[in-house]
Amino acid sequence: MQKVIKGKELLDYIETSITILSDAVKTTLGPNGNNVIINNNESAPFITNDGVTIAANINDEDEIINTILSIIKESAIKTDSDVGDGTTTTIVLLESIYKNSLKCLRTKSALALKEELLVASNIIIEKLTALSHTPKDTELTSIASISANDENIGKLITDFYLKLNKSDNIKIIENTQNSKDYVIKETGYFIENTISSPYFIKEKNLTIKNPTIILSTKEIANILELEKIIYDNNKLKKDIIIIADSFTDNVINDCLALNYETEQKIILINNPEYGTRRLSIIDDLIKISASKYEYDFYQGSINEFKFTEDKLYFIYEPNENINKYIIKLKNTYEKASDEYEKNFLKNRISKLTMTYGYICVGGQTILERREKKMRFTDALCALNATKDGVIPGSSLPFYQISEELNLDSDANTILHDALKSPLIRILQNSNTNPEEIIKKIKDKDYKIIYNAKNKTFEPLNSTNVLDNLRVAKCAFNNALSIASMLLTTSHLVINTTPKNYNINSFNDEI
Repeated sequence: MQKVIKGKELLDYIETSITILSDAVKTTLGPNGNNVIINNNESAPFITNDGVTIAANINDEDEIINTILSIIKESAIKTDSDVGDGTTTTIVLLESIYKNSLKCLRTKSALALKEELLVASNIIIEKLTALSHTPKDTELTSIASISANDENIGKLITDFYLKLNKSDNIKIIENTQNSKDYVIKETGYFIENTISSPYFIKEKNLTIKNPTIILSTKEIANILELEKIIYDNNKLKKDIIIIADSFTDNVINDCLALNYETEQKIILINNPEYGTRRLSIIDDLIKISASKYEYDFYQGSINEFKFTEDKLYFIYEPNENINKYIIKLKNTYEKASDEYEKNFLKNRISKLTMTYGYICVGGQTILERREKKMRFTDALCALNATKDGVIPGSSLPFYQISEELNLDSDANTILHDALKSPLIRILQNSNTNPEEIIKKIKDKDYKIIYNAKNKTFEPLNSTNVLDNLRVAKCAFNNALSIASMLLTTSHLVINTTPKNYNINSFNDEI
């Protein structure tokens, strides 16, 4: 059955949907925010204060509300996708912008109001940027701690982030063995373990010193192709690591037989990538092994080859040629537009610069590990976002900018109230009197900030309460975008199932 909703009925549905989502999410904002239990029937129930996770799991029995909810969630999901943080702030701003805008629709068209809001938003972004500064390394720990709402997590992840030269290629995984949190830094270039036969290496871990590296961009079909290479390296008593697209069974069996006859090892590895990416892996290995083209193959050497059950490592000494190659890859990365290709390039650069690592998150239970992993993820995203600069935390800049707006337009009036809402909510969640706290800050001309976690006032120039400029801008822009879209929506067309219609009884009658 098709139903059309419009006018005041639609506005009421939208307002109700926003309230349902916001009521659950905004209680988690700030260092004293609450947790929410999620039971989505797809996994075991878990506890979280992650805004986007909560928003994604909120649904309603009413199909109309559920439809609108899915659109509102987009603002939080987009913020999480863009910067990995700030989703709760997005929802709080969205609610206030939309509800304050409804009053203006009586005298102004939604489209005109949307255009006004867009003009005003550009001024707000400029003011936010003016309040930002480049963070010191000592400030990064505070940013990570605030995002994770945990000082230990903030310190661990920041120390590792700095150790990896502020790399954004850190993977967060679960430690299922014990409750400890620890980090792993990958050393050297590595690929997936794709050895062509398990009989080449029977140990679980193996290190080979100074092996010869042989690289090919095709299948090796006959052992005779390798005859000269094997002979020369046997004379030098050097082990050989051969990487090619693939090897025939005859070549594999012949090399296994040679391993039994000589002291030197021959190890055959299938290129783990596909298509043109195979060539990229070969290019990387050519550079790190300083390979030259001889006998139809690229031949070079590395310091060490390490075998593990999961990965194969190529340890080498960095040099000027490799550094130039890395710069070239970084330039290619900056120009790339395809996200899939950018991610592949980022991984290659991290491997070549040895800035690839893992954070293993432990916990006594699956529930604890999952909750901690979300905190680590938020902290890492916050650190990555600091590259654009930082601003005073607790959404204080939003409040300060709201007080500077001239209330000479409907848009400024709407945003004047909306920009105050995140700070007020943080203070409410901290069981303090927002009016009293804000008055003290204004009396000091915004030169102090309230640390909601410690319940103390701190000078703005020495506070650890900081937020990311990129996160704040993204939260504001996405909230305004979705609110404007909802304001300019006049009709909702939906297929609904009549509540008194029972498909099972219909089938029984048949």
